[in-house]
Amino acid sequence: MEALIAAVIGVCGTLCATWLTQRSGERALAAERRSAERLRQLEESTRSEERVLDLRRANYIALNQAARRYFGALNDGLHRMPSGQATQDLDAQGAELDEVRIQYRACYAEAQMVVPDAVLAVASLVNRELNQAYGILKRLHDRTPREQDSPQRIRAHLEAARGLLHDLRHEMRLDLGITHLARPERQSTPSD
Repeated sequence: MEALIAAVIGVCGTLCATWLTQRSGERALAAERRSAERLRQLEESTRSEERVLDLRRANYIALNQAARRYFGALNDGLHRMPSGQATQDLDAQGAELDEVRIQYRACYAEAQMVVPDAVLAVASLVNRELNQAYGILKRLHDRTPREQDSPQRIRAHLEAARGLLHDLRHEMRLDLGITHLARPERQSTPSD
């Protein structure tokens, strides 16, 4: 009888050990699956953040280039105004300015959808100054000026835009982690 009890206990022990081993394996496998899923989600999140950063960086490059081209075209238009050029020359320059403006507006519209609020706030100020200068230049060119329209007003808007373009570049670089928090002193150089 004791042999039978010992045999039953031995069989039960063997069965329990097998069951415990299987249960432990299932737990380890489930933990491994959870860990693999967390790692997959982390990698996907990292890739997503990289895609957003790449999109933002590409938008910043396009916006910076387009805004500077628009600024340059407006500045060129201002400098050509008093020269008394023939109407055909002014019309060609006006068409070129309009093309540059269209490209800038497309970049600005895209920026409105993808850039953070801090950058968009400065971009909006740049946009306002450039468009004010454009409006005055266009009215003077078309010989339909308003009372306060003058080359000096265009120059004032362009000077404001120059400083704001510097601020915009700083905000974009800050957002990309390229520059430090401290805002450097503005320098009014042609490269700004």
